Amino acid sequence: MRAALIVNPGAGALSALAAPRASLSRALREAGFLLGDLAEEAPLDVQWDEVEACDAEVVFVAGGDGTLRSAAARLLDRRLALAPLPGGTMNRVCARLGLPRDPLDAAAAYRPDFFTTLDVASANGEVFLYQSIVGQPSRLMRFREMQRGAGLTGWAPVLRAAARGMLRPPGQGLALRTGPRGRIRGHAAVVTLPAPGEPPLLLLDLARPAGPVARLRQAIRWLRGGLSRDAEVRSFLGRRFVVHGPTPWLRLSLDGEMHLVPGPVRFRLHPGALRLLPAKRVA
Repeated sequence: MRAALIVNPGAGALSALAAPRASLSRALREAGFLLGDLAEEAPLDVQWDEVEACDAEVVFVAGGDGTLRSAAARLLDRRLALAPLPGGTMNRVCARLGLPRDPLDAAAAYRPDFFTTLDVASANGEVFLYQSIVGQPSRLMRFREMQRGAGLTGWAPVLRAAARGMLRPPGQGLALRTGPRGRIRGHAAVVTLPAPGEPPLLLLDLARPAGPVARLRQAIRWLRGGLSRDAEVRSFLGRRFVVHGPTPWLRLSLDGEMHLVPGPVRFRLHPGALRLLPAKRVA
């Protein structure tokens, strides 16, 4: 199978490899893929130019969730298939697809085989693959970007920001439209795509904490993937949602990356919009 490889060498786990492109290329060739040669230090735009110029059937993308999100936006509704490789800090997209955490192990898990499809979502037209957060909690994503590469000391601004957020009055600045006339208010909206094999419906969790303790509890449950089980969270399933805010512009994260967008935020699910090469799932 003819393949191309996109590598973000500055992403988390990949930065620890001496020559990430050479190492991943070798693993993919051993798995049965035909890859062209490209300089190790080539910028991402140059790498994508090479993808456009070659006759590949699948493009392997090694990087964090943000790198994969950008790749999905490029490949949406195209014949080229995406094959994700974990390389970032969180790697939530790759984890959902059952890939090993190590990028070389993940490359070895692929085989030239059948293609499938993956659901994609959009927020005001911006694509994401895992989750989007609207509201004040999304600001933590900006501090997480500052923490990258800073070691343990880099977590200090993240923890300070989290503490300030817990002590701030909760507020109910967001409003979710639930019908032609109905709205329900909350502090933050978390929109998550369905996992592979689940019904094609977005899950929207609207957090409505009564105070700092409730916000801390919800933050812990969000980290563990169980926000919907909180008593002060309202959950909704659907293919489209509209979230209004108190200001013309709203903060939101897309797969962990911070954005500022004009409100309201219109979420939409695009079932099977992305062609995907699946890997062997790991236990």
